[in-house]
Amino acid sequence: MLQTLIGNFFPPLAVLVSAPILAHALGVDGRGEVAAATAPLTLVITAATFGIPDAVNYVVARSPLTVRRATRTALVLMVIAGLAATAAVILSSSWLSGGDVTIQHLITVASLAIVPSLVVAVLRGAASGLHLWRRVSLERFISSTIRIAALIPLWLTGNLTPMAATMVIAVGPLLGAVAYWRMPGTGKTPGIPPDTGKDTGPRQIMSFGMRVWVGAISGILLSRLDQALMTPLSDSYELGLYAVAATIADIPLIINRAVRDVTFSADAAQATDQRLGTSARISSTASALLGLVTAATMLWWLPLLFGADFSPAIPITAVLLLAAVLGTPGSIAGAGLSARGRPGLRSTSLVVSCLINVGLLFLIVPTYGAMGAAVATLVGSLIAANANIFFLWKIFGLSPWEFYGFRRSDWHTSVRFARRMLRRTRGGSASQPH
Repeated sequence: MLQTLIGNFFPPLAVLVSAPILAHALGVDGRGEVAAATAPLTLVITAATFGIPDAVNYVVARSPLTVRRATRTALVLMVIAGLAATAAVILSSSWLSGGDVTIQHLITVASLAIVPSLVVAVLRGAASGLHLWRRVSLERFISSTIRIAALIPLWLTGNLTPMAATMVIAVGPLLGAVAYWRMPGTGKTPGIPPDTGKDTGPRQIMSFGMRVWVGAISGILLSRLDQALMTPLSDSYELGLYAVAATIADIPLIINRAVRDVTFSADAAQATDQRLGTSARISSTASALLGLVTAATMLWWLPLLFGADFSPAIPITAVLLLAAVLGTPGSIAGAGLSARGRPGLRSTSLVVSCLINVGLLFLIVPTYGAMGAAVATLVGSLIAANANIFFLWKIFGLSPWEFYGFRRSDWHTSVRFARRMLRRTRGGSASQPH
């Protein structure tokens, strides 16, 4: 989890570093144009996966020796899906842009990154299944570094236009794929017994993947559809505010995503109720503390970093931070459902919350703009999170209270972890030549 936490830290850090640059260089309207161009990319990448990267993660975690076959099968499926998705985005770019020719062109350019992004997602799924968390972290570090390294010189030379920013955001993450070069393919991961009897053909991967995908697409719709619809429902100014607010609200999720990713692979290999509950409680507490610090301090640093024009984003950010923190326990519960072979239940939670979210978007965004979208996200997150916990209780008998609060045992677990990391750090320092 520590390795994954470090890896998950880099993308939000890159976004936080680049967000002020984009805000100052492009202004609210220009930032809105870039968000309008890249929001469909994020949405479609998730839609076109059909849950296949998660299926590869699941299959490989349970049967490490099948990694080569599972990865090859998944890559073929992803290329086919990616080409179809690219064509769909290009054909719908006129509507997604709200009739703005400039944004339409930006959307078309960004869509060219769909197929490569899907390939990277499959490789990441295979590496996660093998518990190669350092590779996953390295990929995210490379992608984040390239994003910052490309934006800064463009900004300093006055060449950071909406087109340049769109290309950097779309292409930067693809270069992190070098982290998976010559990735081990034997699947002999310590502590995970091989299960070569598992079938990894297209039908089996698609079967699990589709059950995951319904939830995945609903989840991304819940968190990103608002940005894709903001321009046609409101305008690019409101989207510019919302894009900044959503960027900051992702800060508490750094911890949650690391715990969720590792919990999914670990629970797929060996389901443990106590570990699942402990992970949810510690993750929720840490995310809440990080969210509280962010909310309490953003009054002075948000206008400083992004400019005074983005001050109206502060209340919007507060609502999105609340949504992120309150959804954390259910996120871990959803990982547990998928890892235990019931991804359809997680998908049900997300579909219901997504439908409610979409209805609220069309109802209140035209009047209340970015704040309306934030409220819709809060409502949807609460529904999805608690539905996942409910299903775990009903199907697997895991008490809902296991996901809430912070217990003395959690404190002891956190302290033992911190001491262990400190000993390793000191041991590593002592082994270095002076």
